[in-house]
Amino acid sequence: MFEIIKKKISNKIIGNEDKIQLALSCIISNGHILIEDLPGTGKTTFAKALTEALNLEFKRIQFTSDLLPSDIIGYNINKNGLLEFQKGPIFTNIILGDELNRSSPKTQSAFMEAMEEKNITIDGKTFKLPNPFIVIATQNPSDLSGTSLLPESQLDRFMISFSLNQLNDDEQLRVLRDYKNNFDEVSFDKFDLIKIQKNKDSIQINDIIFNYIQNIYKHIKNNFDDIHISSRCLKYIVSISKSLTLIKGIKGVTFKEVQEVLPYVLRHRINSVNRKEIDKFIQKEIIEKTALPE
Repeated sequence: MFEIIKKKISNKIIGNEDKIQLALSCIISNGHILIEDLPGTGKTTFAKALTEALNLEFKRIQFTSDLLPSDIIGYNINKNGLLEFQKGPIFTNIILGDELNRSSPKTQSAFMEAMEEKNITIDGKTFKLPNPFIVIATQNPSDLSGTSLLPESQLDRFMISFSLNQLNDDEQLRVLRDYKNNFDEVSFDKFDLIKIQKNKDSIQINDIIFNYIQNIYKHIKNNFDDIHISSRCLKYIVSISKSLTLIKGIKGVTFKEVQEVLPYVLRHRINSVNRKEIDKFIQKEIIEKTALPE
């Protein structure tokens, strides 16, 4: 099933098979995704293709400087003397927050409760969001005009972040020709996804893997004072490693799965390294220098 879903997404997203698998792993883990790249590189198309392949309800919010929190979560109106809640676009399975860092910090924060608690509160009343609920946000580089930095507390709620791969000449030609693969259709809906999310919990992870993740945390803490790794981040590493293992069709998490997901879990949590060097830094200074448990 996973291969068919990945192939379906690849019909619209060329040359990013690794990012497709990574994004699917994140969604199985009920995590949120941050895509960082320049305008016009396919960030929105990626989110739409992912949603269509999973047959989930999808809504998009274009973030601008004048967007208000009520434009996202909704608002109460007075109807015949009674307050009636009008749901905002956040009530969906996958919400695309396009160019999230073009809005004000106040509007960005409207996502925070939803991303953590999977519900929203307005005028003291709490409303539960649909299940599954996933945020896919896109972010332009912070040196572009009209952008503002996302707060660290919000960045920490994203399980992973990545940029889409640069296409080679052949892949670029396939995009220009609107090339499509043939594939067998697969019936898939949100109940299938919920079932898969529960199956993820059956994936085995031994104490030696937990010790390795703990070693990563200790290495960062002891060597990089300006990098903060939260307990939430460590749990994300465990969860998405399990999901990637499930997609691969193997029974237990190994060091390899942890090392594969680690750069994408850490990259938006490290601000002291140039964005162009961040992947090399994580590989050379963290993965290669963290000792494997004996």
